[in-house]
Parts: sequence; C-alpha cells; structure tokens
Amino acid sequence: MLNKITEVVFKQEQDKLLSLSAERVLGFFTGEEVQAASSEDGNVAVFKIKNAHGLHARPGAMLVAEAKKFESSIKVSNLNGDGKAVNAKSLMKVIALGVKHGHELQFSAEGTDAAEALEAIGKAIASGLGEG
Repeated sequence: MLNKITEVVFKQEQDKLLSLSAERVLGFFTGEEVQAASSEDGNVAVFKIKNAHGLHARPGAMLVAEAKKFESSIKVSNLNGDGKAVNAKSLMKVIALGVKHGHELQFSAEGTDAAEALEAIGKAIASGLGEG
C-alpha cells in the first residue's frame, strides 16, 4: 500500500485518489479495479483507456460506431474529468470529454441490449479502438 501511495504522490495525482469512491479506492489498493456493476437504473461499466494519445478523432469515432450498433441509450462520462455524462453515440460530445491515456470512462446503458452494448464497448476499448 505504501508503494501505491508513494507512486501517486510522486506523480502528483493525489487529487485523483481523493475524488474516488470508497469502493474504487479499495480497488486501487488491492489491485482489483472496479470493472462492471449493475445498478437499479441499468447497466454500468468502467473501462480504462489504453490508447497512447487518448480518444482523439479515430479511436473516438470507433467508440461511437460501436455504441451506435445498439438500440440502448448509452451515456459515457470521464471519471478523470468533470464526470458529466454525455451521449456515447455523439462523436463531438465524446471528443469533448478530453479523454487522455489512462483515463477511466464510465458507461451506463439502458435498453433491451444494454448488457451486450457494454460488453462490446469494453472489448473495443480493450482492443485499442482500431489503434495497434
């Protein structure tokens, strides 16, 4: 735990740690990141962006294209940004989130294919959204 705290302070990212929920702080220290959870108002999942340059035009468009394959209403928020949820099917709104490498995005989906949508989006993010 001390190593994790030292790493956070060294990177000057203690504000990020303070803004996390208790569940996410526990996950940070145990190494078990919170990946998906089910809530009363639909399915929710959190994914970390691995793209070196974040979500610029090309990977952003890939993410939006993946979201548009589903009928469900899909919202996304940048947990490392202002946390405001936007329509995941709007390229302009997704790009405006200012997602950088290592940022975590929280997706919430409501509809008949919500679970499938979140699973597909998670796989697309894990594969790099079209970037090697």
